[in-house]
Amino acid sequence: MTEATLVQTPVQRALALQTAHGAALEEGEGERIAYEIIDAATAAGKTVEEYVVEYAKGLDVAAPREGMKSAFWSYGIPHPDLPADKVLSSQFLAAVWTDVENENDPDSARYLEGTPGGQVLDQLHLWNPDVYKALGLNEQQGNALAREAWSALSENYAKATDGEAIVFGGELVPWSVAYETEMPQLRRGTGPENIHFMYDLPESVLKGLPPESRELLSEGAVRSHVHFKAPDPDNPPTQKYWEAGYLDLEQLRSLPTPEAQRAAILEACERVALLDTQQTEAEAEAQRQAEAGVAMGSEQEVAAPGAEERQPSEITAPPVSTHGVFLPGVTVNTGAESRQAESPVKTAASAISTHGVYLPGVKVEAKSVVTPSPENAPAAPTQAPPAPEKSNDAGLGV
Repeated sequence: MTEATLVQTPVQRALALQTAHGAALEEGEGERIAYEIIDAATAAGKTVEEYVVEYAKGLDVAAPREGMKSAFWSYGIPHPDLPADKVLSSQFLAAVWTDVENENDPDSARYLEGTPGGQVLDQLHLWNPDVYKALGLNEQQGNALAREAWSALSENYAKATDGEAIVFGGELVPWSVAYETEMPQLRRGTGPENIHFMYDLPESVLKGLPPESRELLSEGAVRSHVHFKAPDPDNPPTQKYWEAGYLDLEQLRSLPTPEAQRAAILEACERVALLDTQQTEAEAEAQRQAEAGVAMGSEQEVAAPGAEERQPSEITAPPVSTHGVFLPGVTVNTGAESRQAESPVKTAASAISTHGVYLPGVKVEAKSVVTPSPENAPAAPTQAPPAPEKSNDAGLGV
């Protein structure tokens, strides 16, 4: 590090990273990236959208060692050196935090954009107009493609997290990748007890609540389950966790006792935990169906007569798929209704130990700086995605 870097605060370092990251591409670089993507997609026989998302899913985001702390982020915080409508992205605060952690304890922490896969996907500059316009996409289409690719990478990153998850975010919004994609994987993987938030909930959420309820809502395990944005009944959300995780703060404040408020908070957590359980069981069922299909296919192959023994019609007839059919969206009787979902949080009101404020000397109220309506949901990714374990594409050596 330079002498100038050493005297910078974490926030100043993050701002410098954001400024450098936002620099314009060199002339012609956006077109070069786009043409390489188009060539690779054509060679693979896929549309650009299909190819990019599949490519992102194959990137390598595996943790170098077990038990690492993994940073996640969502949106950002206000900063005096930025315009009023701009924020300091939590991505770069997560990057600086990771550097500091690793300086103190090598290979102890990571963040999505710093993984091999995150670095590769970032080099495609999918959010950049120069790139998506050269791909023949308008702004809405370009942002949608970037969001889908980064969401796929983020999901794999969360799946690969087996240690503490450190979340650079305040109030989670239900349309974000952090809430809809990463939190479910983290709850089902490393566990709610290992999810910690670097920023406090904004006072606007906690105001009017007794100390017991404020403490419970501030626990990382609870915050990983709930949100406070009501679904629009005239425009039902497509996100599966939106309705389950919604906690009506006005209704919560109207409840007469801390015990009643506690029950309401835990009920919202239970709804989300049940969805997690159903998703886990659905995936297990899909895996069983696939394995059964493969096993059946192998048995049929062993028992099948040789080509010289078959009738001509048998040889030319197209093979019938023997894989079991899994139908997403079809209710599977998992037996969940016969048992109560295990509570995702402790029954005691004591708060889970959380990390200290990351910004020494800086009072941060991590508000949801951006709160668009669902149909205008932000395209910015919540996390950095993974890197390809094995690349079967036709290039993309950007």
